[in-house]
Amino acid sequence: NWSGIVNGIRPTGNFLFRINDGGTYDHLYNFSPTVVLNTRAGFSRFNEPNVRQHEGNFNPASLGFPSTVSALFGPEQYLPRFEIGNFSSLGDSIGGSSTHNIYSWQTTLTKIAGRHSWRFGYDFRSYRENGFGAGHAAGRYDFSNAFTRGPLDNSPGGAIGQELASFLLGQTTGGTIDRNSARSNQTLYNGLFVHNDWKATNNLTFNLGLRYEYEGATNERFNRNIAGFDFTSASPVEAAAKTAYAAAPIPEVSAASFSAKGGLLFASDSQRSFWNADKNNIQPRLGFAYKWREKTVIRGGWGIYTVPFVIAGVNQTGFSLATPIVASTNNGLTFLSNLANPFPTGTLVPAGASLGLSALLGQAPSALPREVNNTQAQRWSFGFQREMPGNWLMELSYVGNRGYDGVSGVNLNPIPRQYLSTSTFRDQRMIDAINFLGTQVSNPFRNLIPGTGLNGATINRSQLLRPYPQFTGLSFIRNDGASNYNSLQARAERRFSKGFTALFSYTFSKFLEKGALLNETDPNFERRLSDADTPHRFVMSGIWELPFGRGRKFFSSWHKAVDAVLGGWQVQGIGQLQAGRPLTIGNLYYNGDITQLSTAIKSSNVDSLVFDISRFYFTDAAVQTNGVVDPAKQRADTRIQLGSNIRTLPSRFSKFRGDALNLWDLSVSKNFQFTESIRLQLRGEFLNAFNKVILDNPNLTPNNTNFGKSTGQANLPRDVQIGLKLIF
Repeated sequence: NWSGIVNGIRPTGNFLFRINDGGTYDHLYNFSPTVVLNTRAGFSRFNEPNVRQHEGNFNPASLGFPSTVSALFGPEQYLPRFEIGNFSSLGDSIGGSSTHNIYSWQTTLTKIAGRHSWRFGYDFRSYRENGFGAGHAAGRYDFSNAFTRGPLDNSPGGAIGQELASFLLGQTTGGTIDRNSARSNQTLYNGLFVHNDWKATNNLTFNLGLRYEYEGATNERFNRNIAGFDFTSASPVEAAAKTAYAAAPIPEVSAASFSAKGGLLFASDSQRSFWNADKNNIQPRLGFAYKWREKTVIRGGWGIYTVPFVIAGVNQTGFSLATPIVASTNNGLTFLSNLANPFPTGTLVPAGASLGLSALLGQAPSALPREVNNTQAQRWSFGFQREMPGNWLMELSYVGNRGYDGVSGVNLNPIPRQYLSTSTFRDQRMIDAINFLGTQVSNPFRNLIPGTGLNGATINRSQLLRPYPQFTGLSFIRNDGASNYNSLQARAERRFSKGFTALFSYTFSKFLEKGALLNETDPNFERRLSDADTPHRFVMSGIWELPFGRGRKFFSSWHKAVDAVLGGWQVQGIGQLQAGRPLTIGNLYYNGDITQLSTAIKSSNVDSLVFDISRFYFTDAAVQTNGVVDPAKQRADTRIQLGSNIRTLPSRFSKFRGDALNLWDLSVSKNFQFTESIRLQLRGEFLNAFNKVILDNPNLTPNNTNFGKSTGQANLPRDVQIGLKLIF
């Protein structure tokens, strides 16, 4: 029987009711001394506004756009976005807001039977998200050097200035204007579990459990979402495109084999979920704890855990629609738009699901497969704890994790591999491949896909070689990503006593992943270090109450005036030392042993080279001036400008890392005890107390003058905070 008053509610009989902070309601029922039922219901709500500083205070039409252009803008009042190459961006987009509601219900029945403690449970959750963001309702305007570099379209760009020239000319090179829809998404989650703690002997306990989870796929209340891709049906433009293509085919694709299959699928009343939910999330768990000696415990465990999607797959293409700025369809021979008239054909009107397979023709859509599995994490650990003299606890453990069924993005509409160069630098073979793929040929989609870059009289040959030529790309996912983590973890902890506690921990680990393709046409993911790999991490923290003053070991009889100055002090801090994370290299030319490439980043070498850049360039006579290698010529050397090639250079290496972490946060506090229940605390906090500089990742673009240099600080400088708190 329960007794007493809990949160103002007096229980009766075998019942206990409790209302907790955060909207959780508990109900306990004691059937018998060995059987207890615990039921919990909860509700939480989180509103996340995202308001820009200038939102509501600026009329975009005042920038000088013609009235025909400003009439296309949404009602939002804000400064639109201008992206000018290597310069800082101007303006922003409308962030909007989202509201998250979570409903939950958990019931657990506990049964004690001899040496066994059984638990049976059910877990239900409803995740709901409502949101809207207008995005670039007044447009985003991009200015690159695509039309201001020269003399050729593949000439290297200048270090700076050519993008600004495009802006001053008013000649956009890209951009977009958004028409976005609101969303109201939901995911339902159900879980069942059974667990048994079996105390086999006084020194040995086993933990055995089995959990099953079914996470329904996300849906949208009004079906405003993409729900897959049809790979086999003919596109609505296929018949006309096949007829036009037969009149002027290219040698690589015969008229008989040319096709335009595929298109987006939308959620509907008969298929509301964005994908078919995974029904195979069976998760066994087992573990043990063995008391080897009086002060030594050995523990171990293994289990499978499902990674939830929660709210995922939100893709409102067709309901939310962006009209791209198409500056030119012939590489700048003639122009279709500029800053004075960025949308000459108006803006695309969201058509919802009504376009069917015609949705987003001429663009690069994204979709999910109908069958999607939850990512699984198989985890295991083994270690021991030892109680040492002086209130110290020592722990040494091995911890591992294997992830599988990982979700990774891929492009299903690449240029076929056989048309790409296999050269490692821009030689004649690569130039031939670039020119071959970039050659303008007769466009079978002419006048079939208005408002896009695929509507002109000609088209790049490469577009007709793609599996789905009516789209410029097709973002999809693969469900076979994987990861592997292994670590040795050591910990020493002094539990708080006599005014002192300390914790020291060290982790030695390796984190590998397979979740990205080196080339879009590769069959398998690249096996590489994870960008979260940190082989060494050391953390220490502690609290020390100085043993001086009233209630302390020394000078406990101090006069109150003396104690007010010298007594009641406390210092604490936390320090972190961590190896840098791997850097990711792009599709670059390199002529050395890439496994030996390493960084040496120190705060003293800001704006200086932090790794050897010599192997990323040629050093022959073509890049020399008076017999001496000229860095400017090396950066401008077209041979290092790779394109239309099959990449062989891996993306990450064990010695090629960003700056290490070295942070120390300290604090000092002084307590003034006025009465037994009234206390004043003066606190000083020193974040990054030693003002350590952690540099940004170095520049990894060889034609940039800052290549190989770290030019900025990634962390904040020392921050001192003073606070005064009255506790009563």
